[in-house]
Amino acid sequence: MAQPLTFNFNSLAQEVVCAPDAISGLPGVLDRVGGTRAMVICGPSILEKSDVIRRVQAALGDRCVGLFSGVAPHGPVHTLEEAMRLAAGLKPDVLVSVGGGSTHDTTKGIATLLGEGGSIHDHQVQFEPPDKIVFPKLSANRVPIIAVPTTMGGAELSRGAGFADKNLGRKVIVADPGTVPKSIIIDGLALATTPMNILLATAMGQFRIAVETVYSTRHNPISDSMALHAISMLVKYLPQCSGLDMDCLLNTKTAAALASLSGVGGLGLNTATAHHVGGLYDVPHGEANAIMLPNTMRFNAEASADRQALIAQAMGIDTGGMNDDEAALAAADAVEDLRNSLGLPSRLRDVGVPEEGLELIAAATMHDRALATNPRPVSDAGPIMAVLRSSW
Repeated sequence: MAQPLTFNFNSLAQEVVCAPDAISGLPGVLDRVGGTRAMVICGPSILEKSDVIRRVQAALGDRCVGLFSGVAPHGPVHTLEEAMRLAAGLKPDVLVSVGGGSTHDTTKGIATLLGEGGSIHDHQVQFEPPDKIVFPKLSANRVPIIAVPTTMGGAELSRGAGFADKNLGRKVIVADPGTVPKSIIIDGLALATTPMNILLATAMGQFRIAVETVYSTRHNPISDSMALHAISMLVKYLPQCSGLDMDCLLNTKTAAALASLSGVGGLGLNTATAHHVGGLYDVPHGEANAIMLPNTMRFNAEASADRQALIAQAMGIDTGGMNDDEAALAAADAVEDLRNSLGLPSRLRDVGVPEEGLELIAAATMHDRALATNPRPVSDAGPIMAVLRSSW
């Protein structure tokens, strides 16, 4: 007899504002979170190559008390330390994160350290293979965050944050519920300023979240509904993004957000490995995920074929006449075809990962908590190396 349905679903208490010019509504958002001293956080490229930061500063007016524009890819620990020195002097009562995943993670790190003190290493999640996760005790005292995303990634919609530490040879992962942004400002004009290759790669990174949500060991009917709908929307809108149609951009970003909002609290092998491909070799997170996803889907097919058949159907594949194993492989092939049609890299060697670095990535991945909910248990580096070799 089948076991009765049992699950936990932890939703995020957030406001999401979506419009072509959502940034203009920032004064009202500040009022709702009680912010009077806003510190803006971004990377150098968005400051120099677009008008997004100027629009944000103009909307904030005299409530903007400072800007940190030194965010680097993958949120290096030393960058977080630099940002903290500025934050300690400014004493902001709200943080405004403008950019992609590295910016949002850095902002979360600032909020954690303003509330907890110490170094970010003091607050990291500890993982012991195959499925033991230890979360540190954290207080609830946090400066609120407002996020203005400029990519299709969904870091602003999660509890987690990662910080590259080259000395450790891996990313430091923190999961602080108090740093979930209070308000997400999806601004179509801001999205349109981002290079297309970044938009497409980060959207494929969100596609990976939807896929791993569906076959996570924590999947449930609520997460299924959002993740599968996200897959359907991404298949529809993502190939049209290059035209920079405003409605298409906003729908693609909404689909990307749905993937993160599905909220199972555990993903899988692709997420775990991509963290360290990027952190160790400076590969954009979306590209790392897109390269490996078809291969991790095939690896997991024997343990999740029935779930991957749902993914195939959400992608519009006619699975009539297929068994679950065949549908699962069809889904992986379709993801590969989608990635290739977008002109994204298909091999790790093409993005600068050396073959001799695969073992280092595999060793770092063994510390990553995303492995805990992979449908095929991973207790040693062997399966990780198999996926990395097939992706190299």
